[in-house]
Amino acid sequence: SKKSLQHTSSVLMRLHDIAFYTALFAILGIAAAGLELNIWLASLTWLAVVTGFYGFRKFHWKYFLILPLIGFLGFFYSYFYFALQEESVIFGEEIVFQGDVFKEPTHGLKSEEIDIKLRPPYEGEARIYTEPSREFHYGDLIEVKGEVNRSPTGRLNIVSFPEITIISSNNGNLIKTKLFQFKESLISNLDAVLSPREAALMSGILLGERAEFTPEFKDQLNRSGTTHIVALSGYNISIIGWTLTGILGLFFRRRWAFHLSLFAIPLFVIMTGAEASVVRAGIMGMIVLLAQKQSRLYSVRNAVTITALLMLVVNPKLLVFDLGFQLSFAALLGIVYFFPYLERRLKWQDKEGSVFELKKTGLQTFSAQLAVAPILLIKVGYLSATALIANILILTFIPLTMFFGFLTAILGFASYELSLVTGLFANFILNYEILVIKFFALSWL
Repeated sequence: SKKSLQHTSSVLMRLHDIAFYTALFAILGIAAAGLELNIWLASLTWLAVVTGFYGFRKFHWKYFLILPLIGFLGFFYSYFYFALQEESVIFGEEIVFQGDVFKEPTHGLKSEEIDIKLRPPYEGEARIYTEPSREFHYGDLIEVKGEVNRSPTGRLNIVSFPEITIISSNNGNLIKTKLFQFKESLISNLDAVLSPREAALMSGILLGERAEFTPEFKDQLNRSGTTHIVALSGYNISIIGWTLTGILGLFFRRRWAFHLSLFAIPLFVIMTGAEASVVRAGIMGMIVLLAQKQSRLYSVRNAVTITALLMLVVNPKLLVFDLGFQLSFAALLGIVYFFPYLERRLKWQDKEGSVFELKKTGLQTFSAQLAVAPILLIKVGYLSATALIANILILTFIPLTMFFGFLTAILGFASYELSLVTGLFANFILNYEILVIKFFALSWL
């Protein structure tokens, strides 16, 4: 009946709210631990939040008790995690130690970054900077002779240009090894048909790789406010998912092609290094694909919050200490909350059937930048005054860039000639995007 349907809808909405605020209060508890806030002050804050959100909606009194309790659980879970993650290493002295390379090294133009997990008698992780040799790979066991120091932020243990000996190789997970090798092959396919500058940018847009960027180009990305285009997002990954579905659809049934592309997203996340922002993007990308496939609306608010909580359960340090995590979620929340409000107030909507959707792109970009602005001002110290225009001019063409880039990289396995043809289109778009980045990075702007 109509009455029972309304009751069911009301219960479902309440369940959505319960899920959201449960995750939110757990996150608040983790934040309190990371910021070393007084637990009693934090609990009073949580009670104020409960009153604000629930007091006027006539929710049951039990939520006033349960939600702060969830905040306490998040708080104490973080301290428990921090206690288990305590490091044991000697700083400021030359020592000899062994460690396992737990992710594929970053091959830069001037140096190579190798992240290792220390072996007994030491515990913890260290990042080693050495000459760009490409000798080291995921799964290597290495011996290092050098001095371990804390990074300026205090988050990393750094060893600069030590003596390194490879003791053994291929000790890592076989699936991860193969995925890293596949990633290198994709980059090689792009390098084969694109000029070095364009290939580096395409690797950044498709795979989040920035190692081949020159210091000058990195500075131009920062100045123009377009650094995020080489940071993978849920939107980017959903584009890759649909492109892969289209390609697989040539060989499999549409349903099988979709599920195979959905299964490929976690593998893609691992392949690109499983950084916090990429994991978040992978989960959100899968949610977007499923929602579009089922033709159903989904609660972005709940998806974002629960995704953040799941990531923080794995590593509570991300919330306070990882700038990428903070920026990626802030930008997404800006689009979720600010964009609909601005679109409604300004009545900015593209005409039906519009190809480029400039108004939508502009408002979404502005909404994201509005949300990340406080973080950038606190952590980085400046904002780009022309970033909005630069982003509108570039983001409009990102789906097309990713389509031709992905197609070029995949076709490179089958035919150099075919990848060269699609590479010409990719090269043309990339040249335009680089021109925009350079122009809006000019000092007089």
